[in-house]
Order: sequence, then C-alpha cells, then structure tokens
Amino acid sequence: MNMKIHLKKDLIALAKAFKKHGADLFIVGGYIRNALLGFCETDIDVCSKLKAEEIKSILNPAKYEVKMVNPKLGTVHIYVKNSSSFYEHTTFRAEQYQKGGAHSPTEVRFVDDIPLDASRRDFTINSIYYNILTGQMIDYYNGTSDTLNHILRTVETPEYVFSRDGLRILRLVRFSCELAFVIEDHTLAVAQKMVSQLKDVSQERFNKEIIAILFADYKYEFIHSPKAHIHGLKKLSSLHAWEYVLPAFTKIVGKENISKLYTQDWCKLLSNAQPALRITAFVLDICRALKIEPTLEIINALLGTGGLMLNKKECLHQFAVLDAFTQSKQELSSDEQCRMFLQKHNKVIHELIALFQLTHSGNKLLRNYTMIKTDNIPLSISDLNINGNDIMEVFPYFEKEYYSKILSSLLTLTAIMPEINKKPILLREAEMLYNKIINRK
Repeated sequence: MNMKIHLKKDLIALAKAFKKHGADLFIVGGYIRNALLGFCETDIDVCSKLKAEEIKSILNPAKYEVKMVNPKLGTVHIYVKNSSSFYEHTTFRAEQYQKGGAHSPTEVRFVDDIPLDASRRDFTINSIYYNILTGQMIDYYNGTSDTLNHILRTVETPEYVFSRDGLRILRLVRFSCELAFVIEDHTLAVAQKMVSQLKDVSQERFNKEIIAILFADYKYEFIHSPKAHIHGLKKLSSLHAWEYVLPAFTKIVGKENISKLYTQDWCKLLSNAQPALRITAFVLDICRALKIEPTLEIINALLGTGGLMLNKKECLHQFAVLDAFTQSKQELSSDEQCRMFLQKHNKVIHELIALFQLTHSGNKLLRNYTMIKTDNIPLSISDLNINGNDIMEVFPYFEKEYYSKILSSLLTLTAIMPEINKKPILLREAEMLYNKIINRK
C-alpha cells in the first residue's frame, strides 16, 4: 500500500543521504498513525538498518549534527543544521527481557530487516512503517485497519507483549483515552490479568504516563474528547492498577482502602477541573473517596517520589492550596475575617478561588474576593500604598528587621478597614506599630 504524506524537504534530503549508503529510511509510530487519522500532531521518529556509529560517519557534519542518546538501543538524535528540525532515529533491533514487567530490555540485537523490529513493538497502530522516498507503507500487523477502525490491540499476543514490558499496560490506557480508541476485548482482559507487571516498572516511567492521562483531553486538537482523562482514570481503576502506580500511598492507606478506587465513581471534581487545577482535583477526589484529609504526608505520597514524581516545591504548593481549602471550612463569621483569610493565603489565591468555584463552596469568601478586586482592597503586601523604601525615608531610625512585621500588620489592618490604604494613614499606623514593638522589648 502506498500513501502520500507531506514531509519537510530536509527529511526527504536526509532519506536520500541514507539511500546513498544503501539504507532506506522509514517513519514509524505515532506520526504515521496520526496521518492515517487525518492529522500530524506528533514528532517524527525514523528508523533504518544503520547503526548509530554508521549514521555519524555517513552524514555530512556541515549539514547534520548526530547526538548519541542511547547507544544500547541504537537511538540517536539527528539535528538539521540551520533549521529547527531534528529526528530521533533508532536502528532496527530485536530485544530480550527478563521475567517480570521491567521496562528496559536486558539484551538488544541489531538487525537488518523490518519484521523483527516490528515484532518488538507494542500495538499494531504503532507498528506501521512508511518509506520516505517511495511512499510505501509496510504493515505486518494490520495496524492500518486497526487505526482506521479505532481499535487498540497488541502486535503479538497480549500475554507476550505485556510480559516483556509492564509499562505497555499504562501505554494501552493512555493511547485509548488520547485517541478515543476502543481496546480490543482480549487485549483488555489480559491487561487486567497481568496488571501486577506494573510492580517492576520504575516510578519515573509511571509519571510520564499518568500525567499524560490526566491531561489526555488536551493532547490532540483534532480529537474532541473532553472527558478523555476521566475515561483513562476509570480504565486504570477497572484494571486495578492504582496500588502499583501509587505504591507510597498504598503503603499508607493499605490495599483494602485503595481498592475503593476500583469500585467507586470517584473522579467527580476531575470531570470539570480545568488543566491548572487537575493535580489538585486528583488529590482531593482520592481523599474524598477514601474519606481522609489531604495532609502533607498524603500529598507527598500521592505526588512525590512514590507517586506522580512532582518535586518538593510542587508538593508543598499543592499542600498550601489544599490546607487553605481545608481551613476555609472553619467558621468565618465576618467579612473582615474572610478578607484576612484571603490575605493570609494570597500566594495560592488563584487556585483557591478556582477550587471554591469547582466545589461550589466558600460563597462568603468568593463574595469577599470579588469585593477585594472591585474595591482595590490589598490582598498582599505589594498591594499596599506603602513599601519599605517609604518607611526608610520617613522613619530612618526604624530598625530594618521590623519592616516585614510592620507591613504584615498593616495588611491585616486594611482587611478590617480598607479605607486606610492611603500612604499618609499607613505611615502614621506604621509609626504606632513600631512604637508598640519597641515598647514590648
């Protein structure tokens, strides 16, 4: 079968350079799959029989830069000079894996033909090869038909494919929700049966897949699937995957508790959460399903090194948002208290307000936030009509160590009396505050 795909001239030139040395250059994987679906929104991965060292020796260094990425797997990046183009090239290979679901092969053997290379791939839709110069499609596993019919199935038996690499179970779910494809029945049944293969996959590998699933509805503009991420998360639940994907969290709450995620419809907030609030909604949905508080320990377990692999700063930020949300449920009887609360949590104010709107809660706080924005009431120290330089100029004898405390106290006063946010009044208040501090010493 032949197919015409519009390609950059520099890729065609690269294919001609390979052909001069007796090697056909092929595009393989997502780019061909997506082209069949009518769009080309992914990087171009290429392959041939040439080994990494051979590629470096045949390509003109004035036109191309070849960088070794993974010599064991035969992977290099080819950068086209004076262009933004680069292509990932992998040599045709056959692989051996140890028993279990570990992602990396224990043995790699480079080969000259496509059939062996195709047999090591995961799904039929990713095993279609396109000869760049001739336009010929090489498809040993009927991936073209599966792509056009929106079906996901493994190249060889699912037992064989998943036994070689447990991460493919997560990739199965990700492709299903990103592309809105149906998983073939036997493939799905075997994935559920072999889900324990995930226990051998590193947490770093999980991170990429789970984050991609959480934002699957935004992967391809061409595919309109607003609940794609919910489809993916529910599929992970149906596979009973969470105890393997979230080992640190499972250790804290126990397998019996985490099993509730397999039976409950728990993705309630995530169904309507915008991208900026997805991670927060993910944590809160799980905590609500299991009836636990989003403590720092829980957040670190879900999002840290034993979870989604966010860094320490990001975990602390999520805790700040959810801790403020938890505190907001306390009785805030007056508008003044509400404004002081919002000032106190001004560093996470945008996420907090979005969370109130998502959960249809915090009405009094939302009203006061609107008042703050409308009436220009200070929300942070930077919103005050006074700063440290003003204090220094008028009161040069003030000790600088007290500036922060004075400004914080002035901010709180504006929550009680918004009308005092005028420079002369604030300076007068600053002097009184300083005198009180000194007198207490």
